[in-house]
Amino acid sequence: MRTSIKFLIAFSFLLVSFPGCKKGGNADPVPDISKPTISIIKPTARQLFSAGNAIAFQAVFSDNINLKSYDIAINKLITGGLTLKIVPTSVSFSYIKSLTNFGPGVKQQEIILNDILIPSNTVSTIVTPGKYNLKVTCIDGSNNSSETNLEININ
Repeated sequence: MRTSIKFLIAFSFLLVSFPGCKKGGNADPVPDISKPTISIIKPTARQLFSAGNAIAFQAVFSDNINLKSYDIAINKLITGGLTLKIVPTSVSFSYIKSLTNFGPGVKQQEIILNDILIPSNTVSTIVTPGKYNLKVTCIDGSNNSSETNLEININ
């Protein structure tokens, strides 16, 4: 009787300690932890632009599995210190563009934009000259994200 109990305990231990077999023998997929890459071709760092002109944007987004979305944002760089407002109030140029779906299985995509227009100085809008931050963010299908910042100048 003791031998039967020992055998039963040993057999139960073996059943619990070996994982079940899956059909095809494939292990669970490895999670995607690789961030997408962003290569900005245009504009270049500290490039100068004028009000009324367009900023040519060109970049290549890449990922090892698939791309999901990107964002482009241009905002005035804030410098320290006290700012006094003068009439007419200057309006800092800002821009936001997003694409939320590259499509299934897209691993690399070149984006070319020629419609990032800096408004002309008018009576109601005076574009503040100075340094601006162009921030590009890319997210892959596993929600890994990368961000690249580039300083541009507007006169």
